[in-house]
Amino acid sequence: MSRAERARRYVTRLDVLAVLVALVPVVVAVGRKWQQRWVPIGDNALIELRSRDVFSTGDFPFLGTWSSASLTAGKDLNHPGPLLFDLLAIPVRLFGGPRGIALGVGLINAAAIIGIAVAAHRIRGRSGALAATLIAAALAWTLGSGMLTDPWNPHVLVLPCLALFVLVWGVASGQLSLLPWLIVVGSLCLHTHLGYAYLVPAMTLVALLGAGAVYRRRWRVDRATRGGDLAMIRRWGLVSVGVLIVVWLQPIIEQIVGDGQGNLARIATSTGSDEPVVGARLGVRIVASLVALPPWWSRSSFTEAVQHTPYAADGVAVNPAGLPSFGLAVFAVVAVFAVLSLLGWRAAVRADRPGVMAVAVAAAALVVALATFAVMPIGPLGLTPHQMRWLWSLGAFVALAVVVAALPMLLAILPPMLSPMLSRVPDDHLAATGANVSPAPPHRRVEWVLAAAVVVVSAVNVPGFTQLAGPDTFQESVPVARALSEQVDDYTTDEAVVLDTANLRYLEPYSAVVMAAMLRAGVDLRVVDPGLVRQLGNNRRADGDEPLVVSLVEGRPAFETPEGVRRIAFTTPLDAATITELIEGEMAMIDTVALNGVTFTEDGERDIAAGAFGLSRDEIEVAAADAAGFVYGGLAAELVAAGTLDLSDVEPAVAAQFERTSALRRQVGTTTVAVWVRPNAATG
Repeated sequence: MSRAERARRYVTRLDVLAVLVALVPVVVAVGRKWQQRWVPIGDNALIELRSRDVFSTGDFPFLGTWSSASLTAGKDLNHPGPLLFDLLAIPVRLFGGPRGIALGVGLINAAAIIGIAVAAHRIRGRSGALAATLIAAALAWTLGSGMLTDPWNPHVLVLPCLALFVLVWGVASGQLSLLPWLIVVGSLCLHTHLGYAYLVPAMTLVALLGAGAVYRRRWRVDRATRGGDLAMIRRWGLVSVGVLIVVWLQPIIEQIVGDGQGNLARIATSTGSDEPVVGARLGVRIVASLVALPPWWSRSSFTEAVQHTPYAADGVAVNPAGLPSFGLAVFAVVAVFAVLSLLGWRAAVRADRPGVMAVAVAAAALVVALATFAVMPIGPLGLTPHQMRWLWSLGAFVALAVVVAALPMLLAILPPMLSPMLSRVPDDHLAATGANVSPAPPHRRVEWVLAAAVVVVSAVNVPGFTQLAGPDTFQESVPVARALSEQVDDYTTDEAVVLDTANLRYLEPYSAVVMAAMLRAGVDLRVVDPGLVRQLGNNRRADGDEPLVVSLVEGRPAFETPEGVRRIAFTTPLDAATITELIEGEMAMIDTVALNGVTFTEDGERDIAAGAFGLSRDEIEVAAADAAGFVYGGLAAELVAAGTLDLSDVEPAVAAQFERTSALRRQVGTTTVAVWVRPNAATG
């Protein structure tokens, strides 16, 4: 094979090479998690636990994780299906929980990137595949390397959701062979998070309506194709129905044979509540911030565009910071629709069906997004970005639609602009032969530009970067969780153990880690809380006869194990000597406060009056009357650190001990954790 032929073959593989480059950040992200001995925490640990259950018999998952929508619905709901667990089960089985989760999520994101490129190639050829790969690589950069292996259900769906939009574009363009894949990807999204409850059915309908319009127009032009087309439609329709039944079989089984009201019925009967909704006005502002205005769906927008916003004092309204004004948002969204309309018209003039369908699907998706916000409940926690992570995927697809539709217009302009220059330039790929031949066509040069952009975007996504969102917000908890997990792995017992949830704080990240480690070690763990029963399955519901109780203790109480209690795991940033120093210092503080009470500095009086500690002066003095609680509870350390307590009347050595003890006490926090097992008093 000549060098020129090899060059031509290389060019034909340009789209494949671009996809391989786009996968590099995913591969590196998986390797980084393996090297760092990362462990999933919080909800991610529950996903690991249930992924392992796929290979069990009694605890096989038929539903997704418990949903926070339960808090507004007034009944416990799960996300509709366990397809995410099914996909992660084999990597978890082969490589263990943490490594298996990281690899499994990496494979899901890699499959999404490959699927995006393959589908776009089917629809628009090599230039479409390169453009789609570039947008997918850019969205992966938005997520950052840390989130490319994050199993949390709102985050693991961002790239698959972009694949969903591309598949809708493909089916709407008449590529019915993509319909089964649309059902698989749409079902994954809908199984995994209720936030897709409106989006997936609506976009599937858009795809089918678009396909219907394509074939009706085709038959008007050439009736001879009708018979063959109908046979193809029936074939892919039957395949799609079969796929739909398979991917929804588990939730359907739960609905039929589950205890009480099935989950699908629970979801269906929980709609239409009188809970506050996002509304059209706020929805336009949110959509504009990610689709129509800078920084669009870029990396910084992931944590800044839609911020967690609690309810206002009226308990109904939310006023998120950083969003554009309503007027600017309306103008920007209308401008996006105008650009899409112009590109769609130009594509129609050129009889460019894929271009027309790309902008039509993008416009329809924007309408669906705005309609979704009009009815979407805000939720008990206020406005939270995890409800709407699909918006980042939508913003990326709108960008892709613009590129796809505008590319032929650009190519039409390039020849007259470049012909004087190109006529004097040898073909880049044939120059190696020494022959001065005709220049490469403009479309090939544009493809090289797209491929080069993929390389750049992928390269900047290789360095480690963690979006502080979801469970990954608590980065300091990962080494603590790893230490607890490794210690609990060594605990064994033949007796049933029930989890005590009475002292668990909201959003603490460790209890799920402990549960996952116990079940991994073969412990018969059971739970009482209805939400945890929905998480772990009915077979793990406690019956009250469990001989043992496991509890998790954070902070200062974790240092002292009560009599009759076995500590099976413990971690703290302090060593044994500093723990002893802290305990002795606290005893000295208790004695001093009990003897002398507390007085405040002038600055401290002002801080207290300003509400710096959330307590009034009288309330602090009442708290100090119980010297032990005042010190052990940490309030004394907080006041000493802030310079609020007046230590001028005590000896310098005592004041220094107060300062040292306060510094040590503030290191304890939530990174000091103990896991206790004790006999169940309720069973005697």
